[in-house]
Order: sequence, then C-alpha cells, then structure tokens
Amino acid sequence: MRDVDNVLIREPTAVLLHEDQQLPVNAELTQGMVFHNKKDCVQAIKTYHIKRSIDFTPKQSDQERYVIICKQAPQCQFSLRASHSKVTDRWKIVRISNTHTCVSSALTQDHQKLDSKMICENILSLVEGNVIIEVKTLVTHIRDMFNYTISYKKAWIAKNKAIVRIYGDWDESYQQLPQWLMVMKRWLPGTVVKMETSPTALDGQVFFERLFWTFKQCIQGFAFCKPIVQVDGTWLYGKYKGTLLLAVAQDGNNHIFPVAFAIVEGETKEAWNFFLKNLRKYVTPQEGICVISDRHASIKSAYENPLNGWNNPPTTHVYCIRHIGQNFVREIKQKNLRSLVTNMGYAPSEPSFKYWRNELRKESVEALNWVDKIPKEKWTQAYDGGRRWGHMTSNLVEAMNSVYKEIRSLPITALVKGTYSKTATLFGTRGMDAMAVLASGQVYSVPCQKRLTDAMTKAHSHVVTRHDRQRFTVKETEDPREGRPKDTFKVHLEEKWCDCGKFQALHLPCSHVIAACFHAHLDYQVYIDDVFKVANVCRVYENTFQVVQGQMYWPTYEGPKLFPRPDMKRVKKGRPKKNRIRTEMDEFGKKERLCGLCRMPDHNRNNCPNVAGPSS
Repeated sequence: MRDVDNVLIREPTAVLLHEDQQLPVNAELTQGMVFHNKKDCVQAIKTYHIKRSIDFTPKQSDQERYVIICKQAPQCQFSLRASHSKVTDRWKIVRISNTHTCVSSALTQDHQKLDSKMICENILSLVEGNVIIEVKTLVTHIRDMFNYTISYKKAWIAKNKAIVRIYGDWDESYQQLPQWLMVMKRWLPGTVVKMETSPTALDGQVFFERLFWTFKQCIQGFAFCKPIVQVDGTWLYGKYKGTLLLAVAQDGNNHIFPVAFAIVEGETKEAWNFFLKNLRKYVTPQEGICVISDRHASIKSAYENPLNGWNNPPTTHVYCIRHIGQNFVREIKQKNLRSLVTNMGYAPSEPSFKYWRNELRKESVEALNWVDKIPKEKWTQAYDGGRRWGHMTSNLVEAMNSVYKEIRSLPITALVKGTYSKTATLFGTRGMDAMAVLASGQVYSVPCQKRLTDAMTKAHSHVVTRHDRQRFTVKETEDPREGRPKDTFKVHLEEKWCDCGKFQALHLPCSHVIAACFHAHLDYQVYIDDVFKVANVCRVYENTFQVVQGQMYWPTYEGPKLFPRPDMKRVKKGRPKKNRIRTEMDEFGKKERLCGLCRMPDHNRNNCPNVAGPSS
C-alpha cells in the first residue's frame, strides 16, 4: 500500500467472491476484488457501507462501470470505481481513493441502502427453506446481520420478492400451469386433471376459473382406507384470491391420507358442485362412502345435486360436531350448554344419547328444539350406523389445511407442484414404514393394537352369561373409567352388535365382545376390520410416484395462454391473514387479569396498592 498525491492505492489482489458468498462482517473493500457480475459487486459495496453505518451516492452506473462517492462529499473524499472486464467477463474494483473520514450524525434504526431488494438477497435461503417463515423472524435476522431494525412492511415486501425469485411471478405462473399439467399427465400416468376456463376479449387467451386434480396413487390407495371422506376449503394467500378445496381420508394406521385437490374462486355453490362431482366420478365411486363436512349450504346443495352422483350408488353425508356446537352457540347464545350438545353427538349408544338429551331439556327447551331440528343421523354417533368410523369432526382435513399452509402462499403452478412433491414424499416414507412393520411380523396397526390391549385388560374383569353361540350378556364388575357407571350389555356376534355402541362405531371388538369370545373360545380377531391390518396399510402406499424429469425434457405447450381473472386480484391493503379465524367452536380459556405494575390480581395500575408513593 502506498500514498501518492493523497490517493490511497491498495495493491491488486486476486479475490473472487462467488454468487453464494457474503462479504464478511469486518471485511474491507480492497482494490482488486473480483466479482462474477455487477449485482454481486454492488451488493458487496452496499454490505460494507451498511455494516459501518455510512452511506454513499452513485455517481455513475451503467453496464461498464460503477462509480460512487461518499454522501458527505466534499467533506469526505472517499470514492470507489468498479468496472467490467471484457477479457475475463468479470467485475473488478479498480480504484479506491482515500478512506471514509465521515461520521454518521443521524441516529436511525434503518439504512437508506438497506432496501427491500438488498434484504431479499439476504433472506433468499431462509424463505426457500421455509416459505411460511414469520416476517418478525426475518426482521430479527436482518438486525443480527446488519445491526439495523427494519420496518415490518419492508421485510414483508422483501419476503414477497424472495418468493417471486424462488417460485416465479404470480401472473407468469398462470401461463406456466398448462405445461405443468401436461407434465403430470405424461410422467404420472393416471393423474386426473380437470380445468375450467372462460374466454377473454383477445384471441388465444383464456381466464382461469377452476382446477381439479388427483393422482392415480391416491385413487388406488383410497380403496384400502376407511370409507370416509372429509372435505373442506381454505384460503390462498398470494397475489390473487382463491380457495384450495381438499378431500382427505384415513388409513388403518390412523394417518391422514390426501385424496383430491381443487383451486376455485371461493366456497360457492358452483365451486363445490365442480369439486364434489369430479371427486365422486374419479376418486370415490364406491357405495357406502361417508362424507364429513361442516354445515355449509353450498356443500349440502352440491351433495344433494343428483347430477353429481352421490345418491347412486347410495352414500351418506354427515356433519362435524364441532361445527354443530359453533352453530348452536351462535343461534342459542348459551355457551355453557354447548358441552351437552357435544356429549349428545359423541354418545356411542342410544341410551347415553337420551341421557344427555334429557339433561339439555332440563336446562333449556329452546336449545332442545333447535337441536331436534337437525336429523340425528346427521350429527350423532349413536344413530349413524357406524358409517363415521368414530370420526365425529372434520379434524383430518383441518389438519391438512395446516400441512399445506406453506404452499398456499405460493404462485399457482408452484402450489400444484407442491402437492405433487409432498404427496410423493408421503407415499415413499409411509410405504417404507409400513413394510418395516409388516416385516417385523405384526398383523395389525399400532393404534389398533393399543385399542385391543386396553379392551382386553377390561375384558378380564367382565362376567359373561352365554345364551347361545352368538348371543351373550356381559356384566361389568369394575369401573369402566369412561365417565359412566358399571352396567350390563347385550352382545350379538353375528349381527356385530354390542349395547355399548363402540363395536358398531369403531369396527373393532370392544371389551364386552372380547370377553364373550374368550368365554365361548372364539377368535375375536375375526371381528377386526381388514382396514386395520398392516398388509392392508401397505397396499395403501404400494404404488409410489414416478420422478418427473428436468424441465428440458418437458413437452411444449402450444395452447391458448392462461391468465388470472382481474377481479381475483387482491386490492385490499396489507398482507392477507394467515392464521385461522377463531370462532365459537374454539375453546377460549379465561385469562386472569393482572396489574401492569406488580402483576397481582384484583386491581390495575391506576389503583395499585403496592405502588411507591412520593419520596419525603
């Protein structure tokens, strides 16, 4: 290093910063630093100045050179010049004149050069690893990196720019969607895709309306799951509004099984008709399917529409008990009675249902009249004939809404790709797990074994009276630990009936059935449904997904260009809400109010008895 005519000259160094490298915190900008492109060069210069709380002004910026001076010039004589070399096709810092002698006099929590583009470059890896990462986490990350606390809005804008960088632009994503649908059909044979569009004012262009898709592996696997389907919708979070409709089931290992997907404009009558019609036609044509949902009028209308095929062959539509409780609180305004309604729904037998119904009558005749308007077979376990398989809520699909929360904030093509990658991973993981369990010699799934073990423990204390080979009377001699007194139950093996109701509801032998089988020297395992066998669980996931080849192998789409409907663009200011809105069906614990000063109950900071008085 030498000083010539007040110009600080550093000897050239062969330092090449790659695209994925960041300038170290205390690193100096040195003459001779080489960068792959101008963007990397400018970012390194910005990083250096931000970390030292100084600023600069670009004096010249084009495709060949980038020249800056200190923002407090001429008091500070610092300047820097970087240029592009045609020989090496690299950018290089060719001159640094003087050092910064300025001191920032402004106390601020932000830096002018720390804009959303700069932030985007520094959070790309975080957003790519977790697209639903909270904005406040990004604010903390930037503060730790640059010692500046940026605004929430700037961090949110930077996150959306990062999403565009990683997953593509929202508008362009619609134009890429038809090609990806072609790819799924080619590399994933048997995939069902149904898309509805509407014409635009220009030839060769169409508006996106709705999309339904499901994979062949899901269709084949559903045949070995419990014959129930839970359906629900959840919002999309991106630039355009919309709703993701889901249908899920459950395998014999009590794992949630994705069945079908759809992107629609909202939970409208037309949208649910579109979804349920395709779901019935391509995925669930079996007889005896039980559809579980909330009491949304559009779902009810779509299910009852004869054109959608849910009545032939016959199926059943029942309601989620949590949503029944929500509707009850909204209509009757007596939250303290909701537990009685819930107990009526969960009651496994008719006598227990009548007991809770009588308790509700004692409290409010108005509430009882409201409940009686809903057909019992729609929301109670005692009268559903075992069609629910013990599923009283739509929690399975609610849980999947949470699982897909990450991809719901992505552009549409990335969202559809996300369902493929998540489902393919799920099949691979669960298939290997099920095969390992089967290889260990286990016959039934772990949840099934736990229930049977508990039932067998209780069965040892039962007293059995045999009437014939199929009919028994079973008397309990110990507390059943189920919130009811000891009782005597009728068991009819041929009819698969037990007075307790569990045998019919869960399709598993209860303790009374097991006790009867032990007494008659019969094998109780013949009354376990095949869906709980490990071999059956393996068949759910036996058809794994093929790997989609790289984009260079994709077929070219030559159809009309797809565009989002202009009226679906978000115009409301601010970021869309990502947390589920809590309603009457959620339990709110009453939080004790504490004083803001001493943190004790029964008073506030205005009349706190522990506050110190004025000093004498």
